Amino acid sequence: MNSKEKLQAAATKLFMEKGYENTTVQEIASLVGVTERTFFRQFKDKSDVLFDTSNEMGHRVAAFITDHFDVEQKPLKLAVDGFASVFGVFDGERERVLARNQIIQSHSDLQERELLKSQALIGSVTNALSVKFDSELSELAARFAVEIFYMAFTKWIESTEKSFVEQVLAVYEVYEKLCQY
Repeated sequence: MNSKEKLQAAATKLFMEKGYENTTVQEIASLVGVTERTFFRQFKDKSDVLFDTSNEMGHRVAAFITDHFDVEQKPLKLAVDGFASVFGVFDGERERVLARNQIIQSHSDLQERELLKSQALIGSVTNALSVKFDSELSELAARFAVEIFYMAFTKWIESTEKSFVEQVLAVYEVYEKLCQY
């Protein structure tokens, strides 16, 4: 585990124990055995430890779309498959993901930041789809795919019966059934 990951784990632990507001950067750094300066080399502020500030996941979904483009496949299905392939890692990190979600849901500023993150995901997916599809269709597919992702995420949090990928595909199937009406 590199120093960034150690700081993220320490921050999550302290946020869960003491609350987000009551945890300082100094405490996070001390728990890992580094200085505050080291913390600030990795993160802009303490909220950054909870977010993918480089939109790495969005870039990975976009790369999946680019690598798996098939003329026969619908743009929404392609984007949903991209989310399923990238975010399948949630299952192996369930406790950390659940803790992160709990921290974010307990603080309105973090919820707002999470919404901004979803806009970055939409942008990444839209850009990847726009290479092959009409821009309006690409944006709509990206927005639907992100909503499917979040609905699947909520279901995954509530139940351990299905893996995250299974949840994503199940929510997509609900969408497909809805289109038949």
